[in-house]
Amino acid sequence: MSSDDYEYMARVFEAGGESVEHPSGLWRHRGDDFEYLSMVDWTWHPRGDVRLPHADLRVPISAEQARILLADRQRFAKYFVLHRSPAKGDLHEDTLVYRQLRSPERLVEEGFGRANAWVPTRDIRDFEVGGPHDVPDLESIDSATAERLIQETRGISGATDL
Repeated sequence: MSSDDYEYMARVFEAGGESVEHPSGLWRHRGDDFEYLSMVDWTWHPRGDVRLPHADLRVPISAEQARILLADRQRFAKYFVLHRSPAKGDLHEDTLVYRQLRSPERLVEEGFGRANAWVPTRDIRDFEVGGPHDVPDLESIDSATAERLIQETRGISGATDL
């Protein structure tokens, strides 16, 4: 069987700024056998105990649309930046870049740390759950801006590669 034997669905939460071109998940199925694309290891996994996205969030897409999404993993990532400054009460000046991947098996939230590597963080969740008062200056950015900021502040190229 070819990949065209699958029916594909993108997980799209429009109120959260997602679209078919930039979804938070990708699913496929043959009959009742569902699989999801893991944003942790970028392979297909059987659904198992993982819940299907709510019907309102499942958008049917073509096999060609699925291939386009699979060819550009950045379409699944959300990036954020936090600018720290003593003028705002922070201890020191710094620019922190974060990324979020909503994989069906777990939420991946990382910050690009001082060791020039992505490390787990809760800052994004604190912002989304607690509101701007917890992380007031967290701003949504695109992957190109995230890459540029990491290059400018840490001297690292290719940090946003997935």
